[in-house]
Amino acid sequence: MGDRVDDRTSGQPERKADTERLYGRLVRRILERSTREGVETLGDLGVWLRDQAWSASTLRLYRMALLWYLVDVGQQGTREEVGRVLGMDGARKVRRKTGPGKRRKSEKGWAEVSEWLGGRNVRAAADTALWMSGAMRLGIRPVEWWDTAVDREVPGRVWIPTSKVKRDAQGRRVRGAGQEDVTGRVWRCLDFALDADGCSADWAVVVAMLAMRDGYRAEGDTAEAVLACFAQWLRRGWDAVHGRKRPRITLYTARHVFAGRLKAEGMDRWRIAAAMGQMSEKSSKVYGRAQHSGGGLQPANGLHPANGFHPSHGLRPVVVNPVVKRGPSGR
Repeated sequence: MGDRVDDRTSGQPERKADTERLYGRLVRRILERSTREGVETLGDLGVWLRDQAWSASTLRLYRMALLWYLVDVGQQGTREEVGRVLGMDGARKVRRKTGPGKRRKSEKGWAEVSEWLGGRNVRAAADTALWMSGAMRLGIRPVEWWDTAVDREVPGRVWIPTSKVKRDAQGRRVRGAGQEDVTGRVWRCLDFALDADGCSADWAVVVAMLAMRDGYRAEGDTAEAVLACFAQWLRRGWDAVHGRKRPRITLYTARHVFAGRLKAEGMDRWRIAAAMGQMSEKSSKVYGRAQHSGGGLQPANGLHPANGFHPSHGLRPVVVNPVVKRGPSGR
């Protein structure tokens, strides 16, 4: 939900409509509550925010919403000026309760939802379950799935196009891990541990997921249409099984499940960051700052989502042109 700056000269962030609607709801909630408690000035609002029993991540979200409202919408000063008043220095430090965060809580209900989807006897429902299973093994953002490809030379290797790549004014990549091809697109890769026959349960799921994607492509479908259909089936399945229980599982949940499983396997946060395509100053506190961020990563080193992963060496910084290798159909 970060800012996207397309015009570096203007410095004005462009956000999705959904993000602005969320910010609007948050601002209304903050201002109504703070006004009831006697807040009248911007300085008072900054003090009031820092005194609330919120986690740092919640305070950071509220601060972004207020900056959007006061600066981008209200034109009340610059982001630097207002940001200093609403700064986080001195805020109360509240740690969340132990256990999974909100992005993984819904994982506990996935098995029942997957079973429900598989019992619908509808192609889209079954494909939704397959997509989630594959994404939990790849750690992809939904938009990255459409062009994810199996390496045609290295068994068990998958190349994933890293989205949300960002560069500074000098062209230096400051967000997005991986290697660039001749078009400037950034790719990261994962190496799956295979048995002597070149197979594994996780690898079979990934290949089936990509074969299913190829089927939709051949029929002329678009990534947006297919993913929207999957998201609808996922909501339908969750509501059918769990009713009004929240948080509801989403397509993006699979990415966080992937990170959680790697962490449980003992992988350090720097390699998890590389596996997820993270290379950002802003995200370093969450996933860990990627090593050699100034010159790019070699994300294949040590990335094995399967049990018993071990370091894989020898990835050369060559131009990547991944091609999907056809596998057993998942449809």
